[in-house]
Amino acid sequence: MTSPVDDGVEIAVGLLHKQLPADRVVAGEATAEAVKLWNGQVRQRPAVIARCHTTDDVRTAVLAAQSAGLPLSVLGGGHDWGGGAIRDGGLLVDLSAMRQVTVQATGQVTAEGTEGTEARVGGGATVSDVLDAVRPHGYAAAVGTVSSVGFAGLTLGGGYGTLIGLLGLGVDNLLSAEVVLADGRVVTADPEHEPDLFWALRGGGGNFGVVTELRTRLHPHAEVTTGLIAFSWDQAGSVLRGWRDLMAGVAGADGAAAADDALDVMFGALHTPAGLVLFTSPTWAGDPARADEQIGRVRALGAPVLEDVGRRALADAVHAMDELFPRGRNYYLSSRLLPGLTDAAIDEFVRAGDVMPTTCALNVHHAHGAATRVAADATAYQYRDEHLVVEILGSWTDGDGAAETGWVRDTERRLDAYALPGGWPNLMARDDPRAADAFGSNTERLLAVKAHYDPDGVFMAMPLPR
Repeated sequence: MTSPVDDGVEIAVGLLHKQLPADRVVAGEATAEAVKLWNGQVRQRPAVIARCHTTDDVRTAVLAAQSAGLPLSVLGGGHDWGGGAIRDGGLLVDLSAMRQVTVQATGQVTAEGTEGTEARVGGGATVSDVLDAVRPHGYAAAVGTVSSVGFAGLTLGGGYGTLIGLLGLGVDNLLSAEVVLADGRVVTADPEHEPDLFWALRGGGGNFGVVTELRTRLHPHAEVTTGLIAFSWDQAGSVLRGWRDLMAGVAGADGAAAADDALDVMFGALHTPAGLVLFTSPTWAGDPARADEQIGRVRALGAPVLEDVGRRALADAVHAMDELFPRGRNYYLSSRLLPGLTDAAIDEFVRAGDVMPTTCALNVHHAHGAATRVAADATAYQYRDEHLVVEILGSWTDGDGAAETGWVRDTERRLDAYALPGGWPNLMARDDPRAADAFGSNTERLLAVKAHYDPDGVFMAMPLPR
């Protein structure tokens, strides 16, 4: 006797085979090897995989899951550390073949007086796919610090990147999205068409349908001055206080004003062959003639022990980060959003680094400039005041990960007293209680859009308030 689940799988496979080539439908034991996510900790397995190449393929897969009564999930870049891209026993819509990126002029003139340019990006494309495709044209996109991350998931979840001060968040550069809804309808969401859906996608992620294509604004910053300047850990407290003053424009030895929007300085803690360091990753995307001056302000924060900064393609700089977080390793992640760096928060950050396992890391994004000049209700993503995103990255290759996971949780607690309510949903597990506060005053509207476009809760891309 077959179970209802077995019957559902059989129904789904039968429906898929009617419209997809046989090699694009994977079922049974073969699914275990057919999907490899970034996080080796993810153990769940789909019952059926639909390898989609077109929007019509996606529509077929969504309707097959609905007809068969199977849970549905969507795989893009595969960086969903919590495993939301795969639902046990469900039907997986695999977008990894939909990675096309097309660059085209918009026919409009930008505020800078240059011709507007955009990219059409397939739902399965990675940040690498996008940056590699646009750089021969002299352009860059508004997101990306690790190239293997899915472009759609990163963008729709907010989209922090090294050009944030000049270009804003990824959601601020989204022009439209093609979406397959739970009932099989295909809609285009932009400011004139399905405007509520367009608003919700920008921060609410893929919780409303399968995003099969994005249009995103491009910018003439294919090359930047960027790299690494690291300081010994005993300098961490003083360097971070100096970073705070530099960003705020507190007059120092150079009497300089606040940092230019074109200067972004990520920082964090990392174990290197030279020991534990407080690293900074400065990126200057302004006039190349001012690069030495701007990078020099970061160098002057302390006595560097490591330095590698130069004029580089943004795509190459982002690719370099992949080596730190390779696919297939075990990960446990979290984050905290801080409104700023108080002396007490700096002290706790340093204490967390003092006890950080050698395979773990702290990485901090700074939301400033253009990202803060957007109203909090303009997109579903609510965090528009200047803030810091502290990524707490637990990683290990062998063992049960207890020490690394414990360190992540301890670091969460250290920073809780200084954190904003809620947090970045892209780095939340499904059961994270902070999701209740993650959208602030945008919550009611977001849930209304969810109820309208996905009343049965088919899509579960990242946590939403309940």
